[in-house]
Amino acid sequence: MKVDGFRIKNFKGINDLTLDFRKSPNSNIYTLIGLNESGKTTVLEAINYFTYKDEELEPLNIKNYQIEDIHDLIPISKRSNFTDEISIETKLRLDKEDNEFIKEELRKEQGFIMSNNIEQIQVNQRYIFKDSKFVESKTGWSNCIFHGKTNRQKKERNLEGEAWRSATNIVKKLMPNILYFPTTLFDFPDRIYLEDREDVKDNGKHKFYRSVIQDVLDNLNNGLHIDTHILDRMKTNEENDKNHLEQVLRELSTKIEQVVFDAWKEVFKSNDQNYNVNNVQKRIRITYGKDEEEKCYLEFFIEDSDGNYKISERSLGFRWFFVFFMLTQFRGFRKSENREIIFLFDEPASSLHQTAQQRLLKSLGTIGEKCSIIYTTHSQHLVNPDWLEGTYVVKNEGLDDEKFEEYNSRKTDIKIYKYREFASKYPNKISYFQIVLDILEYVPSKLEYIPDVVMLEGKNDFYTIKYFKDVILKDRSEINLLPGLSSGSLDNLISLYIGWGKNFMVLVDSDQEGSIQKERYIEKFGTLIEDRIFTYEDINIKWKNLAIEKIIGETECLGIQLDAYPESNEFDKKVFNRSIQEKLIKQEVNEFSKETIDKFNTIIGFLKDHF
Repeated sequence: MKVDGFRIKNFKGINDLTLDFRKSPNSNIYTLIGLNESGKTTVLEAINYFTYKDEELEPLNIKNYQIEDIHDLIPISKRSNFTDEISIETKLRLDKEDNEFIKEELRKEQGFIMSNNIEQIQVNQRYIFKDSKFVESKTGWSNCIFHGKTNRQKKERNLEGEAWRSATNIVKKLMPNILYFPTTLFDFPDRIYLEDREDVKDNGKHKFYRSVIQDVLDNLNNGLHIDTHILDRMKTNEENDKNHLEQVLRELSTKIEQVVFDAWKEVFKSNDQNYNVNNVQKRIRITYGKDEEEKCYLEFFIEDSDGNYKISERSLGFRWFFVFFMLTQFRGFRKSENREIIFLFDEPASSLHQTAQQRLLKSLGTIGEKCSIIYTTHSQHLVNPDWLEGTYVVKNEGLDDEKFEEYNSRKTDIKIYKYREFASKYPNKISYFQIVLDILEYVPSKLEYIPDVVMLEGKNDFYTIKYFKDVILKDRSEINLLPGLSSGSLDNLISLYIGWGKNFMVLVDSDQEGSIQKERYIEKFGTLIEDRIFTYEDINIKWKNLAIEKIIGETECLGIQLDAYPESNEFDKKVFNRSIQEKLIKQEVNEFSKETIDKFNTIIGFLKDHF
């Protein structure tokens, strides 16, 4: 069963918000971006309010995990007299396997032969208030119809009453498990007790971590179970059981080492002075024992060159990393349930340096292969251009885009937009999606130091020419393109390359401004540049007064734009340029007329010939 989306009403700063995942059908990873105070965390909190979760994280005592007082959910502007309801509607999509499971369970439990299929249901949780006081909660189900008959019945009918409620309990077994992590700054226990006993302090926390250990065992894929193959063997005095137990713990520790330490080395390389895995081989050592009350436990140690350390004795960065990977990398292998797993991460890895964030981004992709992820971020290092289809911009209408200090909490109204829709609708509100633009418009600095460069007047020419050269024409010749900031901004670059004695050429638009700047550069640098600077008109005399997008033609430019941003209804140069950038990064091939392809063949050929 998959989540198709949520509709949230009157939840804190949200008046009425719809998060529709059907618009991103191929995504398992959803990124929420936006300014501070935009409401990203509120969206996660509302999703975490989903009622039918099989697993809760309260025993971990995670800071800000739970909203203790339901009255805190009332919108600020309505707290004086709120007589209304807060609602969270979850849309769930069932597939063929879900329906087969429901039919089989109904047959066994009620002898009911279900003849229909359920494609989508809505679960609406309502929290009713009067005069700002909580009155009651109600949960309603829509489109959840069980039609059929028993062997004793002649006509088919819909289940009703207690029979219907029993049937919905079957559906609940398939509903996604939502795991919300407002932070992962909590400790891994020094000891994990293996029995569910009321006399164990923090029994709920140990129960949770026992399930984490079972996830690792499930990942080994050899039928191991924590009770049968660890706990039961700890309770016997047989030497054979002891040997088998130690073998299981070795396999368990080796798997954790492979997943956690390999990722740690990849993320941190040699940057962490306290835990340099490149110089000394670190290992996980798992021991077992019984306390004075005969309660069985496991202990986890980091085996180092100078001794054994508990997880709690390592650095804060390592503890964060260890817990994050233990809770996420193995969770998708759990064999005891058929539920989809949805991780909610609020600003994951925000305390790590940028290189670590970039590499940690890869781990989110790994998690997304088996689970779904919704996460918020302020960092461009945690935005993957390949996931733009599942990227959303969160905007708070009470936040002035220009005057952040004039935030008006009473005007709070949190909205959410697909990234493409927002970029098309609000092309000038760059501050909201700057972290995406920082990636899409990134130009490797090494270009500044490579000989034989073609200086272009801006990044738009850079991306367009590079897109046609690399993706459309698949030209593998080495032409290094170097973008400036405008046709008149190349003075310093030209001076540097002249001073370095490096080979270069300059290509600018053949419009009026480009022609003016060409003459200015020749006047300023003289013979050092006069045979190195060109406009598009120098390539083809018919291209007089043309910029790069006019060489392509407005019809094909609009086609590229609409392919990436179907919500835009007319050509927009900014949106077109952003579309080209995305297509270059994703290596997406577009169809072009022979005339356009011939034009870029001519441009690339001209650049190669003049070197």
